[in-house]
Amino acid sequence: MFSPDSFPPGPAPAPAALTDDQRNLYMASQRFARDRLEPLLAGPPSEAAWRETVRQASAALDLGAMVLPEALGGLGIDRHGLALVVEALAAGPLERALELTLTVPALMVLRTHDALGPVLARPIQAYFDGTTAIALSVPGIDNTTIWQFGPLVGAVPLTMRIDDKRRLILVERPCNQQSSRSAGIATLGGLVLEQVHSDEAAAETPLAVIARADSDSVPPAQKYMIEIGLHLAALLTGAMQHTVRFAFDYAATRQAFRKPLANHQLVAARLSDMLIAAHGTHLFLQAISAARPSAPVSLVRQLLRHVATESVNVSREFVQLCGGHGYVEGLPPAARFQTTHWFAQLLLRIDTALDWLAESRMANEEVDV
Repeated sequence: MFSPDSFPPGPAPAPAALTDDQRNLYMASQRFARDRLEPLLAGPPSEAAWRETVRQASAALDLGAMVLPEALGGLGIDRHGLALVVEALAAGPLERALELTLTVPALMVLRTHDALGPVLARPIQAYFDGTTAIALSVPGIDNTTIWQFGPLVGAVPLTMRIDDKRRLILVERPCNQQSSRSAGIATLGGLVLEQVHSDEAAAETPLAVIARADSDSVPPAQKYMIEIGLHLAALLTGAMQHTVRFAFDYAATRQAFRKPLANHQLVAARLSDMLIAAHGTHLFLQAISAARPSAPVSLVRQLLRHVATESVNVSREFVQLCGGHGYVEGLPPAARFQTTHWFAQLLLRIDTALDWLAESRMANEEVDV
């Protein structure tokens, strides 16, 4: 049966593929998540306490420099290194980790297309200290509605849009815009998930337009969906790893019938399933994020569906292990059970958007022929 040493204690070591600067950032992210984010699972922080945490993250991790290209004094981190950092930050509440890194997917796309100019009109750290942010934006079918994940209050409202020509546009939304046709779906920490009608985006001010494909011939709209998908997938994968680690510790320290839970065959089998799911998902994510040239869209979509499914499955297995009757109130990872499904749902929305964008691209190519 399992012993307490069956699961590696503490965070995984940094992969050798990272540069020294990237490895230092990865290790700093692990420490910050352990010291500042993981304790938040025990209870929501006050607004003042969270603002201080954001400020400390901005200063200690320098996430803005992480994304900036080396020519501008940044690390120029790639998808592989970024996925590791995001996984580490998922040690605490998922919505808080996303709030810290909300702007990253947009910056990765803008960096690829050498279109960071409008963004750098503000200091790069402003996008990571709560001053401003670029909301995540996922189009619905035929782009008639938009699923948007952005700051609840305070930050200057920037976001990315996909127009009728499948161009990617960085826009600034009118401040304090109130829409009668937009619907708030969920509030997660300092973020709000809402559904916006695309005809209301006409009032937004365009700051940058990206029309050309990247060096791998990936259209910009598709590229943006992939970056968001990989980012959310890394968050859920990291949450799975941290949940499994807690489950192993829990099973080793709790007893049933005068022996540790981990020594019971059914519990050991459940732990095995959780560990295989978490580790397999991590390897799948790393294979996709490290692929050169970029992995085919079909594989990316398969990853997104896999992560969405396995993250929910691991949560269910954890509840059954630690509670036996459903919701486990009082255990630190229980805070994730209220948010994981929203991230999984958004991954499926991205999968649908990628399918729609691929169909639109094929239709346009047939017309051109």
